[in-house]
Amino acid sequence: MQRPGERALMGRRTLVAVVRADGRFDCRYAHWGVDADPIAQSEPLGRAWPAATVCSTLDAGFDQLLVCDGTVRRYCVCWLDPTLTDSEDVVLVRADDPAALREWWVETKSRACEVVGDGIDARTARAGLLVALRQRADAVFLLDDASFLRTDR
Repeated sequence: MQRPGERALMGRRTLVAVVRADGRFDCRYAHWGVDADPIAQSEPLGRAWPAATVCSTLDAGFDQLLVCDGTVRRYCVCWLDPTLTDSEDVVLVRADDPAALREWWVETKSRACEVVGDGIDARTARAGLLVALRQRADAVFLLDDASFLRTDR
């Protein structure tokens, strides 16, 4: 039962990547998201993954990626494709307030999908989404560049 002041739980698929000493990642999965303890709130998914495997696992079905390397770095997974057909067309976004970014992103993406439905070119809408993200976020990372996984980021 939900108590007063508590938010209702919604699925927030989260990939938790724990950096190993050898530079690989032990990955975990949480369907309901994580907050205080990402390890305790997630289940094992794979061990000793290279960075490329971490990146290739992320798609539009994920809400966030957490990279644990002594600290926890949160990235929002943002689906760029306004035609809703390419689930691998995602970027990772860092922001001071991930919840506010997510709320803004859902609204912005919905508007982009509507304008594509009204006949605007999908590539133009996608480019606009990427520009808007870069203006709003602290950093935007493409998945073909796994540098965001380094411990010095």
